[in-house]
Amino acid sequence: MYIPLSERLERLTRWLDRKNDRPLLGFTLGSYYPLHRYPDGSRRLPQGAVTPEDVVVADYLNDTDRLFREHEEAGGDYIFSAAPFLGLPWIEGSLGCGVEADHTAGSTRSIPPAEFAQNPKVPRFSAENPWVAKMLEFVPSLEARSAGRYPVGVTLMRGIADLLSALYGSEDFVLRMYDDPQEVHAVVAQLTEYWIAFGRCLLDHLPSFHGGTGSFSYGLWCPGQMIWLQEDASALLSPALYEEFIYPADCRIAAAFDHVVMHLHPTRLIPSRQLVETKLAAIELHIDNHGPSAEALEAHYRTVLERKPLIIWGDLTRADVEFVFTRLPREGLSVNVVVGSVAEARELWERVARLGGTK
Repeated sequence: MYIPLSERLERLTRWLDRKNDRPLLGFTLGSYYPLHRYPDGSRRLPQGAVTPEDVVVADYLNDTDRLFREHEEAGGDYIFSAAPFLGLPWIEGSLGCGVEADHTAGSTRSIPPAEFAQNPKVPRFSAENPWVAKMLEFVPSLEARSAGRYPVGVTLMRGIADLLSALYGSEDFVLRMYDDPQEVHAVVAQLTEYWIAFGRCLLDHLPSFHGGTGSFSYGLWCPGQMIWLQEDASALLSPALYEEFIYPADCRIAAAFDHVVMHLHPTRLIPSRQLVETKLAAIELHIDNHGPSAEALEAHYRTVLERKPLIIWGDLTRADVEFVFTRLPREGLSVNVVVGSVAEARELWERVARLGGTK
């Protein structure tokens, strides 16, 4: 079940071109919640308000090595990647949002700046911003710890709808689209420029790994430069509001980099038909606990697979696994399953092999 790195690099390259001879299969072990996933790194983060000075990069290095060892032991087609700690809202913090840690939940959240709703101004991007500088501080330390064993890749970057939600508030940004669409269009344009500048700055600092880029917890690697775009807050929008305010920004971001992969949850709005028309390199669609099954999402999977590589990530049930590996086209299909142990990963690999999915 252990696949040599050279073979994984080749498989991921073929997958990106939708020329893979079988679906890719890999695993995410342990808690998805980042403060629990990085217990050494997050131990000095205070409960409540967090500042860049609270983040001690050296604390995260042992956690990173442990996660790498677990990933390699579980096996599969994916490539573990280190990254600036994915448990912090780097872009939101750099935009002026407050950042709070909740150690019980295992995650952090951003707090809207008090003045933004009354005076909506997006700052000019600067690598000297304290949150940006702290994010970049991770890169050389992770590169030295890796010593060529794993890539140092991109971190979690929330997209334009998510940033609007962070700046205005989770519901107020939708109301503002109705009350003052001209203002929101202007903010979206500024945020899009900011996001692109932020992403280019990060990529400019990352070391190349076998000619490509890795990506935080999803285990993806792409030749050239790659970045991730998350649009969770689009779930709060109607199709018309997404089309008017967010889709043009997603198109601009998709065209601004070599490879952009978008993360979506299977919520009320899944704009699969619009997104396959963009220059996105691939689309990742979650399977959420208590969310729609893989079979219920078949139409969206097929829409994506006709035009783009697809990553299915999450808590797949036995029924989900059987459906994905027996009913969907294999070209462009990639599956990353959350498992509780190495033994569970190995059992799942053998089960998929019996279905003909890993041969």
